[in-house]
Amino acid sequence: MADKRQHPRVPVSLTVSYPSKGALAQDLISDLSPGGVFIRTSQPLPIGTEIELQVLLGDEEPPIGVRGKVVWLRSGQAATQEGMGIRFTGVMGEVLAELVSAAKKD
Repeated sequence: MADKRQHPRVPVSLTVSYPSKGALAQDLISDLSPGGVFIRTSQPLPIGTEIELQVLLGDEEPPIGVRGKVVWLRSGQAATQEGMGIRFTGVMGEVLAELVSAAKKD
């Protein structure tokens, strides 16, 4: 299957929180690009859901707010990692990707 991504993904391990079914979910971002993220979760939101993410880059840093939309899901027994793909809908997604890339180079 051809890779349809417009941006290369970088493996990361970032804590993210977001509203889900009336509660605040906290999960892990396992990869990131300027176009979006993959969030590991056993309870993904439906495709098309608009979402406001709060991403923690470090214990001492305030979270970065990033808007996105659920564009695909990975679930079931065949999935190596259950979760959801989020496409960024605001400018902060690219800023987040740049911050993470810069931190990885240090």
